[in-house]
Amino acid sequence: MGASPPGRYVSIDGTRLHVDERGSADAPPLLYLHGGPGQGCFDFMACQGDALAKDLRVIGFDQRGVLYSDPLPDGASLTEDDLVEDAEALREALGIEHWAVLGHSFGARLALRYAAGHPDTVAKVIFDCPPWDHAHGMPYMFEAALPMLTELGQTEAIREARSIIADPPPLDYDTWLRRTAILDALGDRRNELYLERNDLIAQPDGPYPSAAVDATYHERGSTHAEAVTKSGSFSESLLPLLSKVGQPALLIKGSADPVTSPTEIARFRSDLPHGRVEIFEKSGHFPQLEEPERYTETVRGFVLGEQPALA
Repeated sequence: MGASPPGRYVSIDGTRLHVDERGSADAPPLLYLHGGPGQGCFDFMACQGDALAKDLRVIGFDQRGVLYSDPLPDGASLTEDDLVEDAEALREALGIEHWAVLGHSFGARLALRYAAGHPDTVAKVIFDCPPWDHAHGMPYMFEAALPMLTELGQTEAIREARSIIADPPPLDYDTWLRRTAILDALGDRRNELYLERNDLIAQPDGPYPSAAVDATYHERGSTHAEAVTKSGSFSESLLPLLSKVGQPALLIKGSADPVTSPTEIARFRSDLPHGRVEIFEKSGHFPQLEEPERYTETVRGFVLGEQPALA
């Protein structure tokens, strides 16, 4: 069945969540919220878990129905708020009073909901390449994808992408399927949209450590993603929540990341004047993989309250 799951299971609200926890129990705790929807925490923990655990108590978990966590029941519904409440229930189960939260991609949507809704238990928050408003993010992504789609001669995908760029629709489930079809038209070149480092793209087993996980576990993530993207919560713009974040906040953005639009970054800067933006110049959507040492030091320093080094 592929690689065995590192970590343990914690029962939360009728299901078991797979938890990968590393570092000293006495160290400052950091929760990782993975992206996707449906990706799992495997990749992040493989490339950052041990490095961050030298100074932090790092807690990654596969969200409800994802990867090593119990699969979703047939026909289950799932909202972003459900996933946030799972995180809060996990904090209580682990006996942690408050923690820093790091959300990557879709997980940064959850991190924003969590920080805004639970200011007493989220002490600090890190947003890594967040998609807070799809009306800005989808056109930004498709502008980045158009040159490759043109090279590949994907006429229908180009037409669809240009239509969304010109008049961004709400990201309901039907639009999500349109988005998926456009990105699927990139075929084997899809990683070029998300990654800046060609050496990672060219690795024989692919750029992501979770390639070692048996495909049967990955299939759970597809069911999770379908449930989340069918919920109304997924289509909501979360930009209004930024003004509710009073905690120390850090936004990490790869310079070639196609997900977080300039409009979303500008809104972060205006609504969170106490926030900090770190641009990773050699990265796309996965700075955790592409610039791992800098990423570790940036996250570690922020959680520990250290001042960033001057450039």
